[in-house]
Amino acid sequence: MRFEYLIGIRYLRSRRRERFVSLIAIISLAGVTLGTFVLTLALSMMSGFQEDLRARLLAFTPQVTVERADAGVWNPASLQRRIAAIPGVTAVAPFVSSQVMVVAGTGSTAPSYISGGILRGVVADHNAVLTELRNTLTGGSLEALATTHPVTITEQGKPRVVELPGAIVGKTLAFDLGLKIGDPIVLISPSSLGAGGLGGPRLRRFVISGFFHSGMYEFDSSLIFVSLKAGRALLADDPQLETGLELKLADMFDAPRVSREIRAIAGPGFKVSDWTHTDAPLFSALSLEKFTYFIVLLLIVLVAAFNIIATLVMVVMERRREIAILRAMGARAGSIAAIFLCEGAILGVVGTALGVGSGFIASFLIGKYHLIKLPADMFMVSYVPVRLYAMNFILVALAAIALCVAAALYPALKARSLSPVEVIRYE
Repeated sequence: MRFEYLIGIRYLRSRRRERFVSLIAIISLAGVTLGTFVLTLALSMMSGFQEDLRARLLAFTPQVTVERADAGVWNPASLQRRIAAIPGVTAVAPFVSSQVMVVAGTGSTAPSYISGGILRGVVADHNAVLTELRNTLTGGSLEALATTHPVTITEQGKPRVVELPGAIVGKTLAFDLGLKIGDPIVLISPSSLGAGGLGGPRLRRFVISGFFHSGMYEFDSSLIFVSLKAGRALLADDPQLETGLELKLADMFDAPRVSREIRAIAGPGFKVSDWTHTDAPLFSALSLEKFTYFIVLLLIVLVAAFNIIATLVMVVMERRREIAILRAMGARAGSIAAIFLCEGAILGVVGTALGVGSGFIASFLIGKYHLIKLPADMFMVSYVPVRLYAMNFILVALAAIALCVAAALYPALKARSLSPVEVIRYE
């Protein structure tokens, strides 16, 4: 071991007349430990929230969508086969989507509740979205979308039994409209009005066959899933009908590459979009928020770094005579500076190791046992999600050690500039 390290370690040890200096060194070490602990824990939680939000969004948002650029006729089956052959594509299915009005209740009297919604007509047996939708069901089943159900309705005071297609709605929308499984609803497509607004809207009855709860208010309060056949029947006269294909990929981050290949296959008559573009503002904001947290919490380490400066400056003043003797014995000025840089590095490495290590353990325990609970009615999750990424811990460790070494620069330069002749003369 080089003598600079040995002397640096020796200078950090406590002696009776230097206990105050050692106390400040301990406080500095504790500051680095606390700062890196909080920083690693916060980054793990932010990563968890970011990943959880991405998963919830993509559960109801196709990773890649192919839609018509106009209202022209197209052959989805032919394009679907070609898209399915693209490497990385695991599922392709057609869908219809449109804004609708939801009317709760049937009969000749005025309905009690009306709300807006977004209709999604999907293929019930192999649709890419339904894999995730199944995991969020709180009542009913997906299989009910593919069949019709007998429902008794009353019109002009006379009850009659009709066969209605099923619909799965969000839990929030169901609560707002007072719906339960088996209740009939009416969906109205306002965009199917005739030219000049004189035509009547197209409407159709459905029966509630299930509820889902994604934890995202935007989805739970508006989405209505029906079968592709029933959706097309409702929107058949809609000239603005957006019929397209939605894809699920083996790797969600491969969406830009798949989109480029689809554009080359489909040609200019289609609009291809992927989640990295449609949700880019949201995820950019989350990344910026995560970076802001990193900078703010890094200030804790910066405060500890200032304590390191104070500690090492006092060590330089206490050890002036010893430094002068080392210089007189032939030690180079660079070696003297290295002694105090080593002290800063030692405080940084030890404090960072303790902080990052304890942060990793705390993050692991919080993520595994869901130790921090959240009110589910206020947040989209019932506990704080945590994701452990090695890059987060490496980034925190490098930043903390770099700050501690940088904090030792001024004391090191001050020790380097001491004149051994002047010090020995006045000591």
